[in-house]
Amino acid sequence: MTPSTDSASRPGPTLQRRETEAGGRPREVLAPAHWPQARLDAWVAWAQAAGLTADTPGAALDGALDEFAARAVGGRYARALAGAMLAGLLAFRPAAAAPRAADVTGPEGAGLIPTILQAARAEALQAALATAATERLNAVIEAVHCCEGDALACSDPAQNVRLARATQAALAAGLPPATVADAIALARGGTTAWAAGAPDIAASFLIRVDPADAAALRAAAEAAWETGRMTLATGEGFRALSAGDGWRGAVRLMAFEHPAGFDETGFRGAVVLAGRTLAGLGGGELALAGLGDWLGAHGLPFGSPEARALAQRLHEIAAAALGGQPKVRLASFGDAELSLLLGADTLARPWSGPVGHAESADGETLRTLSEAGHLALQRLGCDAATARAWLLGSGDLSEAPGVDHRALRTLGFTDHEISAAEAALPFSPSLRAAFAPAVIGAGFVCDVLGASPEQIADPGFDTLAFAGFEAAAVAEAEASAMGGAPIGLADWLTPAQAAALAGRGDLDWRPAAEMAAALAPRVTVPVLLELPFHASPAEAVALVAAVLETGAPAVRLDRAQPPHDFALAPVEPERAAPASEPPVETVVERVVERERVRRKLPDRRKGYIQKAAVGGHKVYLHTGEYDDGELGEIFLDMHKEGAAFRSLMNNFAIAISIGLQYGVPLDEFVDAFVFTRFEPAGPVTGNDRVRSATSILDYIFRERGVSYLGRDDLASNDIGDFDADGLGHGKADRAAGFADEPQPASRFISKGFSRGAAPDNLVFLPIERRGPGSALEADVCAACGDVAVVRKGASLICETCGTRAGRLDEGAG
Repeated sequence: MTPSTDSASRPGPTLQRRETEAGGRPREVLAPAHWPQARLDAWVAWAQAAGLTADTPGAALDGALDEFAARAVGGRYARALAGAMLAGLLAFRPAAAAPRAADVTGPEGAGLIPTILQAARAEALQAALATAATERLNAVIEAVHCCEGDALACSDPAQNVRLARATQAALAAGLPPATVADAIALARGGTTAWAAGAPDIAASFLIRVDPADAAALRAAAEAAWETGRMTLATGEGFRALSAGDGWRGAVRLMAFEHPAGFDETGFRGAVVLAGRTLAGLGGGELALAGLGDWLGAHGLPFGSPEARALAQRLHEIAAAALGGQPKVRLASFGDAELSLLLGADTLARPWSGPVGHAESADGETLRTLSEAGHLALQRLGCDAATARAWLLGSGDLSEAPGVDHRALRTLGFTDHEISAAEAALPFSPSLRAAFAPAVIGAGFVCDVLGASPEQIADPGFDTLAFAGFEAAAVAEAEASAMGGAPIGLADWLTPAQAAALAGRGDLDWRPAAEMAAALAPRVTVPVLLELPFHASPAEAVALVAAVLETGAPAVRLDRAQPPHDFALAPVEPERAAPASEPPVETVVERVVERERVRRKLPDRRKGYIQKAAVGGHKVYLHTGEYDDGELGEIFLDMHKEGAAFRSLMNNFAIAISIGLQYGVPLDEFVDAFVFTRFEPAGPVTGNDRVRSATSILDYIFRERGVSYLGRDDLASNDIGDFDADGLGHGKADRAAGFADEPQPASRFISKGFSRGAAPDNLVFLPIERRGPGSALEADVCAACGDVAVVRKGASLICETCGTRAGRLDEGAG
């Protein structure tokens, strides 16, 4: 059967109109109904990058594939190529940038490794610093735009507190002062964001090494451990990998695997068609995608001799089919984009296991048995129900060990929370994720379990651990409800079945290295070594040496990223004093970070009410204080304003109150909100210390600053001329004799708050203001209580009431 006839005879997939946002804008395209959303987005992005018609709204994807096929092969093969790509048999894309190759096997080769490593470090640091600098400068620009008021004042760090902090942070990060000043000037001119592209980073490095040169191999392996972007190859592998250019193509093997067997004729035809396509595009390399899944579907362990022999036979068939295309060669490479287009791994390595992922009708991703997993269980003779329960779990927690319904209800979980968690099990990566506060309800976690809002806001918060469940119990329950237990622990499998179902997470590096060595005469397969973040350079060197000893032509290290909570704790090194010097006494200051806890106000609290009018708009300001006099809450009433503005101010006061109760200093609020400018604004009446304000918020926090912080600089400038006291009485009142009158305590102490604890006859007596030094020379009068008893001749006379307090000689006696 000819390739074109074979491809054309295949039934095409069902097409339907699908929505996609690939390329940054929503659109509809006509595409296969069975494709997951991620695969559809990848194909639309591929068509857009190639300039095909699927980039236009409402276009059909098969039309874009027809256009690509006409460009690549044309004639009678175009229709077969478009049909094969739409059916998911073939995919193509331009090859990535060729790796920077270096041969370090020569006499001067060892000196090249430090140079290559320095270049890689410089690129990584430039990218990290560019990202950090962009964040700092955007914070500076945002601080300018968030300020309301005079434009010059908002762009002055001396007058804009937020800008001062952002500027200080930018300078502390090492940014040049001139660059920070440029960002401020741009923000003043209207720029809203600082855009800086990250420097180009080389896709990878290809280093030729000699396994017999231990020193050079060690240096190269350590460099690969550090960068994660180096492939180490021996002679033949180096030549094959350094020739990677042009286009890449892949054939999905599982498309030709059926319960009745492998469609070898269809596979040959697809390889011939792929070879013609790559040749028409100028040449390239072709991978057999999904080799691990295909061998797993046959029930063969990836590291077995039978699997290696079958893989060799498959590549021999493909090589024979490509015999007439000198510009096309077989290859094995890691290509995430091509793998997504086909739904199969383009790198020859063990499969991930019989469990795959599917997409529900509403777009949710759930775990299920893959196509290869179904075939593997069938050919191995495994019980389907038992296998499904072990691999996917029971889907509920009613009989789960350690974390069952009874244990959950004992801790306060109700049927509502348990049902929500169980409904999330098929879509969650772990049992911990199924019990996340966002799933079972943050209110339940806080109100019933007792977690604080700060704790549940932490991405690493574990509800089950907080409730008291041990890690071992959670792991057992997860294996029962969600599956995922190691396949080697399944007592219902024979050793041969367990070996065939084992995924690469259950295997070490040996099966992949032995497969690469077996395929080496025909195709170069780089062995991918996945290392944990905490793996040491010495471990990396040992693994690289061991892989190359098997005959594998190339090896690449892929070190995991650091955990999200990874941080280096600063440690002060111990310094021992010289023996000849005497010990020096030092004072050690210990800073203890206290957890932010809300400080509740007493149920019966004191405070005051200030009535004033800002620009003719009445404002009633209520305060609530702790027992020590510290401000703990404010309330705002503006009865004659619109409902929206009044509600906004009420909720603003609540937000300020919560901040005060969580320990935010009042002066932070004062600095942030004074000088804000919006209507209503203007003269202030009814307040003896604040006579004008630029906004309601400006008035509120001027009053708070003057009354609670002693910020006289926020009071009106003419206060000294009026010399008013706290009750609003000034010079004119005292001139009329008001200051000479005793003031009842009821002016300052609430009778209702004190509940009669303050006597009715308690008064505050006035103190006559005198010149400097006079108060130190006077004494307290027993008759009126004023500090006004002074010496007049031989007697002590009170200047306030005229009472004679005694004679000097009597006091001495």
